[in-house]
Amino acid sequence: MPELKAVLFDLDDTLFDHRHSCREGLRAVWKRYTCFQEMTLDELEQEHSLLLEKIHFSQVLVGKLSIEEARAERFKFAFLNRGVEVDFNTANNAAEIYRRSYVNNRRRSKGSEELLRSLHNQYKIGIITNNLITEQVDKLEYLELRKYIEVMVTSEEARVTKPNPLIFNLTLEKLNLKPAEAVMIGDSWEHDIVGAHSSGIKCIWLNHSKKQCPDPAMATEIRSLGNPEYIKTLLKA
Repeated sequence: MPELKAVLFDLDDTLFDHRHSCREGLRAVWKRYTCFQEMTLDELEQEHSLLLEKIHFSQVLVGKLSIEEARAERFKFAFLNRGVEVDFNTANNAAEIYRRSYVNNRRRSKGSEELLRSLHNQYKIGIITNNLITEQVDKLEYLELRKYIEVMVTSEEARVTKPNPLIFNLTLEKLNLKPAEAVMIGDSWEHDIVGAHSSGIKCIWLNHSKKQCPDPAMATEIRSLGNPEYIKTLLKA
Protein backbone atom coordinates (compact mmCIF):
# COMPACT_ATOMS: atom_id res chain seq x y z
CA MET A 1 0.00 0.00 0.00
CA PRO A 2 1.29 3.50 -0.85
CA GLU A 3 2.18 5.71 2.10
CA LEU A 4 -0.57 8.12 3.17
CA LYS A 5 0.64 11.65 2.49
CA ALA A 6 -2.46 13.89 2.64
CA VAL A 7 -5.77 14.30 4.38
CA LEU A 8 -8.46 16.14 2.40
CA PHE A 9 -11.44 17.77 4.07
CA ASP A 10 -14.75 19.25 3.10
CA LEU A 11 -15.27 22.66 4.74
CA ASP A 12 -18.97 23.40 5.35
CA ASP A 13 -20.41 21.13 8.06
CA THR A 14 -17.09 19.33 8.33
CA LEU A 15 -14.42 21.75 9.58
CA PHE A 16 -16.88 24.66 9.81
CA ASP A 17 -20.19 24.40 11.68
CA HIS A 18 -22.29 25.75 8.84
CA ARG A 19 -25.53 24.40 10.26
CA HIS A 20 -25.12 26.37 13.51
CA SER A 21 -24.53 29.65 11.66
CA CYS A 22 -27.38 28.94 9.26
CA ARG A 23 -29.79 28.12 12.06
CA GLU A 24 -28.94 31.30 13.97
CA GLY A 25 -29.42 33.32 10.79
CA LEU A 26 -32.83 31.76 10.29
CA ARG A 27 -33.72 32.36 13.93
CA ALA A 28 -33.13 36.09 13.40
CA VAL A 29 -35.40 36.08 10.32
CA TRP A 30 -38.02 33.99 12.13
CA LYS A 31 -38.15 36.54 14.95
CA ARG A 32 -38.41 39.51 12.56
CA TYR A 33 -41.20 38.31 10.24
CA THR A 34 -44.41 36.98 11.77
CA CYS A 35 -45.35 34.91 8.71
CA PHE A 36 -42.49 32.53 9.51
CA GLN A 37 -43.70 32.07 13.07
CA GLU A 38 -46.51 29.89 11.71
CA MET A 39 -43.84 27.18 11.41
CA THR A 40 -41.20 25.91 13.81
CA LEU A 41 -37.56 26.85 13.43
CA ASP A 42 -36.84 23.23 12.51
CA GLU A 43 -39.40 23.41 9.70
CA LEU A 44 -37.95 26.70 8.44
CA GLU A 45 -34.49 25.17 8.52
CA GLN A 46 -35.60 22.18 6.46
CA GLU A 47 -37.31 24.39 3.90
CA HIS A 48 -34.36 26.78 3.68
CA SER A 49 -31.94 23.88 3.28
CA LEU A 50 -33.83 22.69 0.19
CA LEU A 51 -33.86 26.21 -1.26
CA LEU A 52 -30.16 26.66 -0.53
CA GLU A 53 -29.25 23.38 -2.18
CA LYS A 54 -31.34 24.13 -5.26
CA ILE A 55 -30.37 27.77 -5.83
CA HIS A 56 -26.73 27.49 -4.74
CA PHE A 57 -25.93 24.71 -7.19
CA SER A 58 -28.09 25.82 -10.11
CA GLN A 59 -27.49 29.58 -9.90
CA VAL A 60 -24.48 30.60 -7.79
CA LEU A 61 -21.92 27.94 -8.67
CA VAL A 62 -22.52 28.39 -12.39
CA GLY A 63 -22.27 32.18 -12.18
CA LYS A 64 -25.91 33.05 -12.93
CA LEU A 65 -26.43 34.85 -9.61
CA SER A 66 -24.09 36.44 -7.12
CA ILE A 67 -24.16 34.92 -3.66
CA GLU A 68 -25.98 38.03 -2.40
CA GLU A 69 -28.61 37.83 -5.14
CA ALA A 70 -29.13 34.13 -4.44
CA ARG A 71 -29.62 34.84 -0.75
CA ALA A 72 -32.43 37.29 -1.54
CA GLU A 73 -33.90 34.81 -4.03
CA ARG A 74 -34.06 32.12 -1.35
CA PHE A 75 -36.02 34.36 0.98
CA LYS A 76 -38.33 35.51 -1.79
CA PHE A 77 -39.35 31.87 -2.24
CA ALA A 78 -39.53 31.35 1.53
CA PHE A 79 -42.05 34.20 1.74
CA LEU A 80 -44.00 32.81 -1.23
CA ASN A 81 -44.19 29.42 0.49
CA ARG A 82 -46.00 31.25 3.31
CA GLY A 83 -48.40 32.82 0.80
CA VAL A 84 -46.70 36.23 1.04
CA GLU A 85 -45.50 37.97 -2.13
CA VAL A 86 -42.72 40.48 -1.42
CA ASP A 87 -40.66 42.92 -3.45
CA PHE A 88 -36.89 42.69 -3.85
CA ASN A 89 -36.19 45.11 -1.01
CA THR A 90 -38.08 43.01 1.53
CA ALA A 91 -36.48 39.78 0.37
CA ASN A 92 -33.08 41.43 0.40
CA ASN A 93 -33.69 42.84 3.88
CA ALA A 94 -34.51 39.35 5.18
CA ALA A 95 -31.36 38.06 3.49
CA GLU A 96 -29.26 40.75 5.17
CA ILE A 97 -30.76 39.94 8.59
CA TYR A 98 -29.92 36.28 7.98
CA ARG A 99 -26.40 37.06 6.80
CA ARG A 100 -25.50 39.28 9.75
CA SER A 101 -26.54 36.63 12.25
CA TYR A 102 -24.87 33.88 10.19
CA VAL A 103 -21.55 35.73 10.17
CA ASN A 104 -21.74 36.65 13.86
CA ASN A 105 -22.31 33.01 14.80
CA ARG A 106 -19.54 31.36 12.78
CA ARG A 107 -17.61 28.71 14.66
CA ARG A 108 -15.40 25.72 14.03
CA SER A 109 -16.90 22.25 14.17
CA LYS A 110 -16.13 20.55 17.45
CA GLY A 111 -12.63 19.08 17.37
CA SER A 112 -11.68 20.45 13.94
CA GLU A 113 -8.87 22.74 15.06
CA GLU A 114 -7.40 20.10 17.37
CA LEU A 115 -7.53 17.50 14.58
CA LEU A 116 -5.88 19.78 12.04
CA ARG A 117 -3.16 20.71 14.51
CA SER A 118 -2.43 17.06 15.25
CA LEU A 119 -2.27 16.15 11.55
CA HIS A 120 -0.46 19.22 10.30
CA ASN A 121 3.12 18.09 10.87
CA GLN A 122 2.55 14.59 9.54
CA TYR A 123 0.35 15.07 6.46
CA LYS A 124 -0.43 17.62 3.80
CA ILE A 125 -3.86 19.12 4.46
CA GLY A 126 -6.25 20.04 1.67
CA ILE A 127 -9.82 21.29 1.39
CA ILE A 128 -12.27 20.51 -1.42
CA THR A 129 -15.41 22.62 -1.23
CA ASN A 130 -18.48 23.48 -3.30
CA ASN A 131 -18.46 27.23 -2.89
CA LEU A 132 -16.89 30.50 -3.96
CA ILE A 133 -13.24 31.29 -3.30
CA THR A 134 -13.73 34.55 -1.36
CA GLU A 135 -16.47 33.04 0.82
CA GLN A 136 -14.37 30.07 1.84
CA VAL A 137 -11.10 31.96 2.32
CA ASP A 138 -12.92 34.40 4.60
CA LYS A 139 -14.23 31.50 6.70
CA LEU A 140 -10.78 29.98 7.08
CA GLU A 141 -9.33 33.33 8.14
CA TYR A 142 -12.10 33.96 10.66
CA LEU A 143 -11.87 30.45 12.09
CA GLU A 144 -8.06 30.71 12.28
CA LEU A 145 -7.64 27.49 10.31
CA ARG A 146 -5.86 28.75 7.23
CA LYS A 147 -2.40 28.17 8.75
CA TYR A 148 -3.02 24.42 8.64
CA ILE A 149 -4.16 24.26 5.01
CA GLU A 150 -1.74 23.66 2.17
CA VAL A 151 -4.28 23.66 -0.67
CA MET A 152 -7.95 24.61 -1.00
CA VAL A 153 -9.81 23.90 -4.23
CA THR A 154 -13.27 25.39 -4.65
CA SER A 155 -15.89 24.52 -7.22
CA GLU A 156 -15.50 28.08 -8.52
CA GLU A 157 -11.85 27.41 -9.34
CA ALA A 158 -12.38 23.88 -10.65
CA ARG A 159 -15.51 24.89 -12.61
CA VAL A 160 -17.17 21.67 -11.54
CA THR A 161 -18.80 20.67 -8.26
CA LYS A 162 -18.36 17.64 -6.07
CA PRO A 163 -18.97 14.76 -6.71
CA ASN A 164 -17.36 15.35 -10.14
CA PRO A 165 -13.99 13.53 -10.03
CA LEU A 166 -12.32 16.49 -11.77
CA ILE A 167 -12.34 18.61 -8.60
CA PHE A 168 -10.71 15.78 -6.64
CA ASN A 169 -8.17 15.17 -9.40
CA LEU A 170 -7.27 18.88 -9.49
CA THR A 171 -6.62 18.82 -5.75
CA LEU A 172 -4.38 15.76 -6.06
CA GLU A 173 -2.54 17.43 -8.92
CA LYS A 174 -1.88 20.53 -6.82
CA LEU A 175 -0.54 18.34 -4.02
CA ASN A 176 1.44 16.17 -6.48
CA LEU A 177 -0.17 13.01 -5.13
CA LYS A 178 -1.76 9.82 -6.38
CA PRO A 179 -5.30 8.93 -5.22
CA ALA A 180 -4.06 6.12 -2.98
CA GLU A 181 -1.86 8.61 -1.08
CA ALA A 182 -4.85 10.63 0.24
CA VAL A 183 -7.90 10.24 2.45
CA MET A 184 -11.08 12.35 2.16
CA ILE A 185 -13.09 13.34 5.24
CA GLY A 186 -16.50 14.91 4.64
CA ASP A 187 -20.09 15.00 5.85
CA SER A 188 -21.91 14.67 2.52
CA TRP A 189 -22.26 11.12 1.26
CA GLU A 190 -23.27 12.27 -2.22
CA HIS A 191 -20.71 15.02 -2.68
CA ASP A 192 -17.73 13.99 -0.57
CA ILE A 193 -17.80 10.22 -0.32
CA VAL A 194 -19.17 9.28 -3.73
CA GLY A 195 -16.90 11.82 -5.42
CA ALA A 196 -13.72 10.84 -3.61
CA HIS A 197 -14.41 7.11 -3.94
CA SER A 198 -14.95 7.55 -7.69
CA SER A 199 -11.52 9.16 -7.83
CA GLY A 200 -9.85 6.27 -6.02
CA ILE A 201 -9.47 8.12 -2.72
CA LYS A 202 -10.07 6.37 0.59
CA CYS A 203 -12.98 7.95 2.53
CA ILE A 204 -14.04 8.71 6.08
CA TRP A 205 -17.69 9.77 6.38
CA LEU A 206 -18.53 12.32 9.07
CA ASN A 207 -22.08 11.19 9.84
CA HIS A 208 -23.39 13.92 12.18
CA SER A 209 -27.01 12.90 11.90
CA LYS A 210 -26.56 9.15 12.46
CA LYS A 211 -28.04 8.20 9.10
CA GLN A 212 -27.91 4.68 7.77
CA CYS A 213 -24.63 4.23 5.90
CA PRO A 214 -25.43 3.63 2.21
CA ASP A 215 -22.38 1.41 1.65
CA PRO A 216 -19.92 0.59 4.48
CA ALA A 217 -17.44 -0.69 1.89
CA MET A 218 -17.05 2.83 0.51
CA ALA A 219 -16.20 4.67 3.73
CA THR A 220 -15.33 4.33 7.38
CA GLU A 221 -17.94 6.11 9.51
CA ILE A 222 -17.31 8.58 12.35
CA ARG A 223 -19.78 10.76 14.25
CA SER A 224 -17.55 13.75 15.07
CA LEU A 225 -14.02 15.12 14.73
CA GLY A 226 -13.68 15.25 18.50
CA ASN A 227 -11.30 12.29 18.87
CA PRO A 228 -8.12 13.09 16.90
CA GLU A 229 -6.21 10.03 18.12
CA TYR A 230 -8.95 7.67 16.96
CA ILE A 231 -9.12 9.36 13.56
CA LYS A 232 -5.35 9.08 13.23
CA THR A 233 -5.65 5.33 13.78
CA LEU A 234 -8.26 5.17 11.00
CA LEU A 235 -5.91 6.99 8.66
CA LYS A 236 -3.25 4.32 9.22
CA ALA A 237 -5.64 1.38 8.86
